[in-house]
Amino acid sequence: MPLHHTAEKITHWLDSWNVESILVSSAGFLILFVMAVLLDPSGVWNFFVALITLMPFWLPVFLSIVFWVIWMHYIRYLFWFSHNYIVLEVQLPQEVEKSPKAMETFLTALWNAGGETTFLARIWKGSYRPVWALEIASNEGKVGFYMHMRDSWRSVVEARLYGLFPDAKVSEVEDYASKIKFNLDEYDLFGAEYQKPSSNPHALPIKTYVDFGMDKDPKEEFKIDPLANLIELLAQVGKDEHYWFQIVFRTRKKDEWYGFYLPGDAYKDKGKAEIQAIMAGAAKRAQDVLKASEVVEGKVSSLLTDGEKRRVDAIERSMSKLVFECGFRVLYLAKKDRFNGINIPQLIQFFAPFNGEGYEHNRLHVTRGMAFFDYPWQDYKDRRKQKIKEQIFFFYKHRAYFYVPYDQEPSFLTVEELATLWHFPGSSIKTPGLNRVAARRAEAPPNLPTLPS
Repeated sequence: MPLHHTAEKITHWLDSWNVESILVSSAGFLILFVMAVLLDPSGVWNFFVALITLMPFWLPVFLSIVFWVIWMHYIRYLFWFSHNYIVLEVQLPQEVEKSPKAMETFLTALWNAGGETTFLARIWKGSYRPVWALEIASNEGKVGFYMHMRDSWRSVVEARLYGLFPDAKVSEVEDYASKIKFNLDEYDLFGAEYQKPSSNPHALPIKTYVDFGMDKDPKEEFKIDPLANLIELLAQVGKDEHYWFQIVFRTRKKDEWYGFYLPGDAYKDKGKAEIQAIMAGAAKRAQDVLKASEVVEGKVSSLLTDGEKRRVDAIERSMSKLVFECGFRVLYLAKKDRFNGINIPQLIQFFAPFNGEGYEHNRLHVTRGMAFFDYPWQDYKDRRKQKIKEQIFFFYKHRAYFYVPYDQEPSFLTVEELATLWHFPGSSIKTPGLNRVAARRAEAPPNLPTLPS
C-alpha cells in the first residue's frame, strides 16, 4: 500500500509539470537496464537465455493477442464502411414548453443494445451496436442542433422526435464538418476531449436538469437552463469562425474486450463500492460514541452526514437509469486572421455549468487535446500540436470515438445526464443565430372549402 501511494504522488507530481508518465517510465526502464548490465551482466544474460528458452510458451500467446486485436480492427473497419451515415438537422420549435424530460424520453428510445446479436457476428462480421453523435454547432454564428447516425435509423428517429416535438422540423443536410477544407496553412484550431475523473465512480452524476429544477416544467421566465450559456458561447463567433460541440455515444451493454464480454460491470461495481465505503465510514465514526454491537446495518443510513446521503442518493438514482457510454469533444477553428484566442479558456471550461462542487456531483474535465502544451519540453517546434490539430478534426468529422478508427475509454452517463447536455432550449433563449422553425406548423381545418374537381 505505501508503494501504491508513492506511485500516485509521483504521477501527480509529473502531471503538475505536464510530463508524460509513459516517457518517464520508458526512460526509467532504460536506466535500470543499463545499471543491471553494468552491475550484473551475467544475471542479465541469464534472463535473456530464460526468455528465449520459454519462448514456445509465451510467444504463441503474445502473437495470438496481437493477431486478435488486428483482426477485430480489420473486420470492424469493413463493418463501418458497409453502412451509410447521414446528418440530420433539427430546427427547434418556436416554443418549447416541455422540460428536458421529453428529450430523456426520446433518448431512451435510442437505447438499443442490438447489432451484436451473436458472438459469431461480433468476431466474424465485426458487428457492433449503433454509434450516435449529438451535436450543437455554430458556423459563423449560426447555431444548429444536429444528429449523426446510420441511415437505417432515420425513420425511427424522425417518428420519435415528431411524436414529442411536433412543431420541430427534421431534415437531412450536408455534413457541416465536411464543408470545411481544413488545412494548417489556412486554418488554426483548438480542441479538447473530456471525461469524468477516474477518482470518482462514473455513477456519480454531473448536475442534471433535475438539480436546476427543470423537471417541474417551470414558466419560461423562471427557467434556469445551463445549456443557455453554451449556446450563447457558440453563437458569439463571427465570419470564418466555427465552434462545435459533439457527444459521441453508444448503448452501455457490458464490459468487453475486442468482441469478448467480460464478467462484472465496472459502472455498477464502482458505484456499489463507493456506497459501501461511505456506509463503512459512517459506521466507523459511530463506533466512537456507540458500542460496536449497537451499530447494525439498519441504523447505518441514519448515521450519514447530509453530504453523504446526497452522494448515496445520487449514485443509486443513476444506477436505476439507462446508461450510455459517451465521448465528448469541443472544437474551435477559424481562418488564421480570424482566430480569437479568448475562446481557448472558455473551451477548456466548456462544461463548467454542469460541474458540481458539492459532494453529490461529478464533473467533466479535459483529458486529451490541445490543452496540455504549457512547457517547451512537451512539444519541440510545435510538431505534436500540428499533428493533434489534424487528428482531432479528423476524429470530429468521422464521429470517431468507439471501435475504429479511434477506440477510447468512455465516460458513463445516464439518459438523464445526456438529456441535460443536449435538449431543446425554451423560447426564453433569444440567441439570434439559433435555428428555429419560422412559424408553427398546423394542419388545414377539415371543413376548409375546396374548388370542384
